[in-house]
Amino acid sequence: MELELLAASPEVETIIATAMLTTCSREGPSELLERLRRDPKKVRKLVKALSLKHGSVIEHNRFVFLAAAKDEEILELLLASHFIEASRLGDGRWLLSCNLRTIVELLTGQHNLPPGAREGFLKAIKEFAPTFWEKVVGREG
Repeated sequence: MELELLAASPEVETIIATAMLTTCSREGPSELLERLRRDPKKVRKLVKALSLKHGSVIEHNRFVFLAAAKDEEILELLLASHFIEASRLGDGRWLLSCNLRTIVELLTGQHNLPPGAREGFLKAIKEFAPTFWEKVVGREG
């Protein structure tokens, strides 16, 4: 399976940090988001402190991939998570859509991912959420 990232929500890490603070702040999400946009160091600090077990704060985004894959490989992904959306484009090409929480659950769970899926998902996280990527690959403990 080959995955090519076509699109991702903007400011993934800022949105994660906003979701984290929303649970314990008197400020509303819009105010928190604006404040965090001006403070990238705070965003990185919050993302580094995040436990991967707190999935609700990492689901406010969307990643869209073009997949070159066999039907069986897509079926493996769909059976591993019912939160992946797949649309057949034809000729072994698929459009896949999911959020970061789904990707993390696939990467950290006991799933047999099709060859190439893990690498494609990690590449997307590294590009759009590099601090979070460090947590996923175990560089932050």
